[in-house]
Amino acid sequence: MIEVLKKYKHCVGLILLIVAVVGGFIRFDGSWQRLFSMVLAQLWFGQAVYNYLRDGWVSIGPGGMGRNADPRLRRGLAGFAFFLYLTVFFLF
Repeated sequence: MIEVLKKYKHCVGLILLIVAVVGGFIRFDGSWQRLFSMVLAQLWFGQAVYNYLRDGWVSIGPGGMGRNADPRLRRGLAGFAFFLYLTVFFLF
């Protein structure tokens, strides 16, 4: 499954970006702070997933894991980032 996602990494990254922006504008209720907070949080966690798929530096916050790190830990960090992406999308 991961290999299929890695094959279409740019499409997945574009989908994560589009969902973040469109979802933010659909839920826009006049609060610009809420809109920017939601979109930026999704972009922050979405870039970690995208960077994992393209074998780049997976980062959440000030730290991260390079391509030479343990693959299980990188996969776990990307999975956690995707979980947070979905959490912000559905609960924000």
